[in-house]
Amino acid sequence: MPCCRRSHVFAWVLLGLIAAVIPKVSIAGSQEPGPPGSVYQDCALCPEMVWLPAGTFVMGRNGGKAAEAPAQLMRIKRPIAVARTETTFDQYKACHDDGACRSMPWDRDWGRGDRPVIYVTFEMASDYAAWLSLKTGRVYRLPTEAEWEYAAWGGDATWRTGLDVANCNGCVGDWDHKTFPVGTFDANGFGLHDMQGNVMEWTSDCWTESHAPSAPDCSKRTRKGGSWYFDRYVSTPTYRFGGRLTHTGYDIGFRVVAE
Repeated sequence: MPCCRRSHVFAWVLLGLIAAVIPKVSIAGSQEPGPPGSVYQDCALCPEMVWLPAGTFVMGRNGGKAAEAPAQLMRIKRPIAVARTETTFDQYKACHDDGACRSMPWDRDWGRGDRPVIYVTFEMASDYAAWLSLKTGRVYRLPTEAEWEYAAWGGDATWRTGLDVANCNGCVGDWDHKTFPVGTFDANGFGLHDMQGNVMEWTSDCWTESHAPSAPDCSKRTRKGGSWYFDRYVSTPTYRFGGRLTHTGYDIGFRVVAE
């Protein structure tokens, strides 16, 4: 795995061994998938997670950017839980206070609290997910690109457009050139907020130039969702961008999924 440090690989191996033996106890009280739309939270500062059903959807689109094509039918084979919002500064701080997230990113003086954490690399996002797993006994991780896009559609084949549905350039009347607190806008059909706009989100998938079969570039990972910085056409389920593992920015964040 040339794209990952040896210590990071070891951490994931250790995670698997520990998760197999530690008690699986959570506020939710169960490790089994809940009914679609049900919400659980494994600890006070853990993200609220929404159970999504297994299902099929059309991933990508034809007629847009080359990277979005070809459109193809995809299947999510089993239920997954997806964070209701992007990871916030408060949630990330809990990991930092425990010593598992090594640095606390700058907020550009926009405020911390319930704003999405920004300036996070792929490794920082992965470290947070690994910390959640060790803390709760449940496997948390970054979503695959297919999982992220499935969640973003919200069970609907029609994408919401127009003003005041997302924080992006041209999407909101009083656009303020910075992040908004998570959950500012209505949730999608799955009960998830900010799947479009606010911050672009890391996924676990190595970058490919399109959805056509090709060799993946694991020096990059796929990011999804657009951000406050980009125009409306970027804030769609299908738009995708390859980011270097070490890249950070004032519009880059993430959310987690759980198995």
